[in-house]
Amino acid sequence: MNIKAVIWDLDGTLIHFKIDFLRARREAIKILRNHGIPRDELTVRNSILENIKHAVELFKDKGKLSNEIESILSEINKRVSEIEYEAALEATRIDKIEDVLQFLEKKELKQAIYTFNMHRNAETSLKQIDLLNYFEVIVGRDDVENPKPHKEHLLTICREIGVSPEEIIVIGDTYRDIQGAKNVGAKSIAIRTKSSSFANEEIFNSADIIISQEEISNNLILAIKNLLDTQI
Repeated sequence: MNIKAVIWDLDGTLIHFKIDFLRARREAIKILRNHGIPRDELTVRNSILENIKHAVELFKDKGKLSNEIESILSEINKRVSEIEYEAALEATRIDKIEDVLQFLEKKELKQAIYTFNMHRNAETSLKQIDLLNYFEVIVGRDDVENPKPHKEHLLTICREIGVSPEEIIVIGDTYRDIQGAKNVGAKSIAIRTKSSSFANEEIFNSADIIISQEEISNNLILAIKNLLDTQI
């Protein structure tokens, strides 16, 4: 089957996203503690999602209603999104990434954004670095009920740009990007960064091709060509 589209992760793949992750985790923890989660149940060593998952279990054990929990999660999402927006305004391009986007454009391949960031923040980042015009759609975590690596995220993008999952290449720098691709039967290219191996390295290493972020300018187009040349 012919490849018709390339689906891009954003942060760490197309852009340097200068978010203060520690600050974001602390703000999320602060909100959870304000709603009764004990200090020793939460840690900045865990991701925001991990802390939230644990907190939700504790809330349920304490008998909190679903709508109360949803309200707390919305409060966290709003605060984290504010921090993400500040970072979006300071986004910078990955070196030579526009060369890759132009190559794909000349190949008449559709391009879309597949991000765990909020839609508004992703759009802001792309405007900031003057690359927004390359992408047909942006689908952030707030555009789907189940974001990456759940298959709904990529299936939503495929539906919006009119391709099947077997006709796409997913490019990203975390295991969630690669797992998402595998969940729908898509090809994948993993971009290794300093933080890529922090979690689920086995899944990350199962990508069809792996290159380092420093190699993007020289090797990403070659990696894409490799997958295009091997398509059925």
